[in-house]
Amino acid sequence: MDNSILVIVFLAATTMVLLVLGAQKLLTQKKERLKERVAVVAAKEDTFATASKAEKQKATWLNVGGAVSWMVGPDFMRRQAELLASANLPWRASEFLTIRLTFAAIGTAAGLAFTDRAVLIVLLAVMAFWLPVFYVGRRKAKRQSDFDMQLPDALQLIVNSLRAGFSFNKAMEVASQSTTPPISSDFASVLREVSLGMSIEDALQSMARRAQSPEFDIVVSAYLIQREVGGNLAVIMEKVADTVRQRLRMRGELSVLTAQGRISGYVVGLLPIAVFGIVIVAAPDYLDPLIKTSMGRGALIFAVFWQMVGVMMIRSITNIKM
Repeated sequence: MDNSILVIVFLAATTMVLLVLGAQKLLTQKKERLKERVAVVAAKEDTFATASKAEKQKATWLNVGGAVSWMVGPDFMRRQAELLASANLPWRASEFLTIRLTFAAIGTAAGLAFTDRAVLIVLLAVMAFWLPVFYVGRRKAKRQSDFDMQLPDALQLIVNSLRAGFSFNKAMEVASQSTTPPISSDFASVLREVSLGMSIEDALQSMARRAQSPEFDIVVSAYLIQREVGGNLAVIMEKVADTVRQRLRMRGELSVLTAQGRISGYVVGLLPIAVFGIVIVAAPDYLDPLIKTSMGRGALIFAVFWQMVGVMMIRSITNIKM
């Protein structure tokens, strides 16, 4: 009965928080969009500095994520903003943190509803707290993969346009119109920022921060160097496009060669957790010596530590930097 009351309290509090945040967002959405456009025109701060400043201003008692962001610090919120930007999600860092806290509350409520084991309740809360991060990470990885696969063709379109006599901005416009998302939307964002007063160099660097692609970093570096020392931009971009193709081919080969090691890492990391969860649900008393005794807890901590060491070693072996 007590667990049912706690579950109802958790769900009611979560619902109230979401309603307050939704009403606040509807009331302030137009004003926030106007501020963001003015910030782009002024070009005084880059995208992430502007987002960090907005997060500090929104840390009120109405915004749970904003209040928590004030406690965790600007560096954490900056990393959250970069993660959301690279995944192309229109959320603020404070909103994303609020979503994570809401998932943690739901996980806690689910744990209280189905079990009275403190370990399992904490485990469900932690897993629910990191579930949005996993979703954003998967979305980011897919977007980066699509971006990298489209980049050589987009660069070839730019090269052809430059050889036809177009300017670099016009060549980017042609590439934006002739490609598909995500790279077309990124080029369109660059052109929009340039039309609002930002320099092409700053706009490209902002796009590189959003894309977080080593291949596109090469493109931006080559363009900035060409602007400083001169040279035939079409020839430079053609060589960069060929370099990007070779890097993508090598990355694909490395992915195939390290596939077995990565699968082993997943099995080593997830199998013990899955077995522990199944056993604690199917036969809770079976794990009492491991959880309720000091020697068992010490053995559990020892096993978790070396489990993490093994996962990190496998990851370091299979994660080859290019």
